[in-house]
Parts: sequence; structure tokens; C-alpha cells
Amino acid sequence: MAINVSVTNAEPFDKSVNDAFYDITFKNTNSFDYAGSSNIYYVALLTDSTPGTALTQEVTFLIFEATQGTIAADTEQNFTFENTEKLIAPVTASNGRILYVAQ
Repeated sequence: MAINVSVTNAEPFDKSVNDAFYDITFKNTNSFDYAGSSNIYYVALLTDSTPGTALTQEVTFLIFEATQGTIAADTEQNFTFENTEKLIAPVTASNGRILYVAQ
């Protein structure tokens, strides 16, 4: 089901705030073959360094692939995301997954 959203005003990141956004890199161990006209999802659970009880945030990124192909082992994929949960650096990632439609 498609959901259409109309946006009136764009809002810039506030770069003056520490850790307003983070860069994250996914690196797959094994190669895999994906189908064309499909999405590849990159998912991870992030944990920060908040004293006492650490904050967590699950992130999901997707890339649409129009044609089928292969992603080789040790390929890095980079993303940038807004730190909406106010995670405090350093941040560690766990439960990393790549979800895809096989050929």
C-alpha cells in the first residue's frame, strides 16, 4: 500500500549540536545474489554510552536495486542518519543484518 506524504517546509540538521547525526558502515562477511526490482535492507541495533542505563536505537536503511546482481564479501555500505534518540558517543552496533530477496 502506498502512503503519500506532502511536505511544506524542509528542516535542516542542526550541526551545532554535538552528535546531531552519525555515519554508519555495514560490511557483509559473505557474498550474496539479490533479485532485480527489490530492496536490500540494512538493519542494526545501536547502543550508546549513557552512564547508568544505555540508550538503544534500531536503525534500518534500504537500497532499491533495479537489476539483479551480486554483492561481494567484505563490501562496505555507508549511511548517515539523524540522532533522534540523542545517543551519546561512542556508539556500538550489534545484531547487524542484511535482508534481501534472493535471485
